[in-house]
Amino acid sequence: EIYWLLRHNENPPPRQGKVKLQEDLVDRYLPELLFHMEELRSLVRKYSQVIQRYYVQYLAGYDAVALAQMIQNTAVTSEEDNVLLSSICQKISELSVDNVEDPDHVFDFLGLRLDWGRLQSYLSSGKNPVLAQQKDLAALLNTVSFHTRMVDNLDEMIIETSDLSL
Repeated sequence: EIYWLLRHNENPPPRQGKVKLQEDLVDRYLPELLFHMEELRSLVRKYSQVIQRYYVQYLAGYDAVALAQMIQNTAVTSEEDNVLLSSICQKISELSVDNVEDPDHVFDFLGLRLDWGRLQSYLSSGKNPVLAQQKDLAALLNTVSFHTRMVDNLDEMIIETSDLSL
């Protein structure tokens, strides 16, 4: 909504009749909204370790188990696809909360997300697109990808979702 207000305040759309556009562009609660956004950003940064711990537990406790079950129930086309799926499942199942509390441990799930992108391209191409038939698998792996971003790219996620630079 903030982007909309900024863009339309600068370039108002043409109006028919005697309707006053400026009244539409005035928002009394905008400063308060901006304040709360900044508060939320600072709280997320302050409690980033708690957020990381939550998502690490979620990845290892639910996502890994659900992915392992889907791999067993899914007939993927090639051995390479199975290797990629198994490596994703193995990497998230090896996660531990101890890693979050270790100051020397750095999470890096970029390879996992690249493997998921590679797997998407493999399974979406060809005459028989497997992902169109396995929507649950695609949804789960998209969720896993998001959860990994919340662990290793939390600062980038904050910027991506709440940055107001034009």
